[in-house]
Amino acid sequence: MSKGIQTVTAHFYVDDALQELEQQVAEEVPLLLVYNGVAYLVMLCSPLHLEQLAIGFSLSEGIVAAYYQILAVEIRASHDGYEAHLQIPNEFAAKLRSRRRNLQSRTACGLCGSEQLAEVMRAPQPFASGFQIESQAILAGMRALSELQTMNQQTGGVHAAGWWTAGQLTVFEDLGRHNALDKLIGHLASQRQRPDGVLLMTSRLSYDLIQKAARAQMPIIAAISAPSHLAIEQARLANITLLGFVREQRFTVYTHPERVLT
Repeated sequence: MSKGIQTVTAHFYVDDALQELEQQVAEEVPLLLVYNGVAYLVMLCSPLHLEQLAIGFSLSEGIVAAYYQILAVEIRASHDGYEAHLQIPNEFAAKLRSRRRNLQSRTACGLCGSEQLAEVMRAPQPFASGFQIESQAILAGMRALSELQTMNQQTGGVHAAGWWTAGQLTVFEDLGRHNALDKLIGHLASQRQRPDGVLLMTSRLSYDLIQKAARAQMPIIAAISAPSHLAIEQARLANITLLGFVREQRFTVYTHPERVLT
């Protein structure tokens, strides 16, 4: 079983000289998603938690509407990478076949292969949540996220998505920020966890990440970096509290600040 890390030989430039050394780098593999026997999309990802990734992608991209509609998942290793074979109800498979998508994409961003502006710019479905959290708890969660990024500590090359609730943190890492979030969504769905918590991201926040989080009904999103203006607008429409620049003892709240208690 892969640990998601490979060791390579590199040369480190210091003091006007090149020194040979071994360095750990994040492993990257292709994953083919197959629904009801029909190949749909290839993504590049870290080779860990592939079942959670396939489940989370299926939910966050609207391929199915609920976890129970994923009837079976099987991960198969092949000579070229991995395949995720999912069984879903026939009506969802028929809708999926009607989508015309490119089968090759760099990340599961939700926009690759979309052909109409209306499809890309679809408004999220708003949801109600009475969840609130103290500001110091958010900062504590971000500190804990940094401490639990084990792959990134070894390679310096992966993103993380964390779920912070009741003082406990669940973390998934991947080369792609979208993949890290999908792994987390897949895990939470399979564990039937309630969406009362904070999504913590180590990346900037873009429109498509907000859409994925909105489908999972995550009420608060906090990131170490900045959101885009479309991400802010999507969060406002979805009734999501959006925080950026969560670092040390500060952050910026862009939407629905009533959930953050001081």
